[in-house]
Amino acid sequence: MTNRASSNPQTPTFGTHVDLARTFRTDPAEGMQTLPEQLSARIMALIINGEFEPGQRLQESALAERFEVSRGPIREALRILEREGLVTMASRRGASVTRLTAARLRDIFNVRAALMGICAEELAERRDPEVQSIVDEGTRSLLAANKAGDEEEFIAIVYQLSMYVAEAAGNEIARSILFSLGRQTLPLTRRLFQDEAERLTWAGNWQAISEAIRAGDPVRARQAVRKLMADITVGDLAIHERLEKERRSAGS
Repeated sequence: MTNRASSNPQTPTFGTHVDLARTFRTDPAEGMQTLPEQLSARIMALIINGEFEPGQRLQESALAERFEVSRGPIREALRILEREGLVTMASRRGASVTRLTAARLRDIFNVRAALMGICAEELAERRDPEVQSIVDEGTRSLLAANKAGDEEEFIAIVYQLSMYVAEAAGNEIARSILFSLGRQTLPLTRRLFQDEAERLTWAGNWQAISEAIRAGDPVRARQAVRKLMADITVGDLAIHERLEKERRSAGS
């Protein structure tokens, strides 16, 4: 692989009082965003937080009232989230939170594992001290958030850390796809991280990735990423199956 510099990656801010709407935005510069883009980030945070469940209808009028705007910007915000895969627009039914199938979940994690593995290999080959320092800080922050039992902070740091690796590698195609796919699975992953054992497993996987990058071992870095993605796939699929059973039982 070619050793190249990253495209001035944005350094994530790990720590307390995480602003989820800001965390899950692609562009961190809020002042440069249109109103629909800002609204899409706020609705996205609500979906990821679980306030809006998979399959739940998203009423334009209710959202407009909540955010004190007209329905036009809300409609555009929902279209943005449709392109991101978080919202499904259906004729005559309007918008609803996307309900992922088990097959799509597997596909998403397979693609994420491949692309994130490429990024981790790149960083291991480069061995940039500044990037290493930030990855180490993110891993420490994960452990601290887990110890504090702060699930919201933990899930935000997981996303920040994952996206930082993609951005620091300087692979714009991988970065764009990973940013989108990472958000699609977060509503399920948030539920998984309510379990302390799952949070510890995830933090341990990130420690393994960090150590492989520090050692300059791209093969080990790729394998550590695949282990991380394999663990989260198993967990998310189990939660997905449970939710589907609950939904079927409620409808019977």
